[in-house]
Amino acid sequence: MEHVDRLAARVTLGTFSGLLGGATYAIYKGFPLRSTALKVAGSFALVGTALLGSERVAYLAFQDQLQSERRTLLTSHAFGGVFGGGLNGYLYQRKPLRGMFFFLPVMMGIAFLELSWEQKKQERLQYLLQQQIDKNSDPAK
Repeated sequence: MEHVDRLAARVTLGTFSGLLGGATYAIYKGFPLRSTALKVAGSFALVGTALLGSERVAYLAFQDQLQSERRTLLTSHAFGGVFGGGLNGYLYQRKPLRGMFFFLPVMMGIAFLELSWEQKKQERLQYLLQQQIDKNSDPAK
């Protein structure tokens, strides 16, 4: 269930980004605001579902085969970029290679961001734990 929640959170974020981007585009071009924003949001939701859904499926498949969490995350994002990008390229332009070449770097960038955030989170937890240990070991405070 954790993987479904993770996918849903990311697709929702992408949908809201599409809604905002579509509204901005509609205002700039003078198109109808509501319909343009909803169409772009729908496209973002479909693209995000294809990319991130295939990434989560690959993550579950590679989770036990690969030794490290880092390698599993990078491999699953690469798979999501290739497979989901190919699917999006085919659906939107009938050219799957264009989608693969476009979305593979995007998904790898997302993977490196996730790894960076996880490292920062671990460093912050370690810092807070060390502060708590120092506080408990020093009776003068």
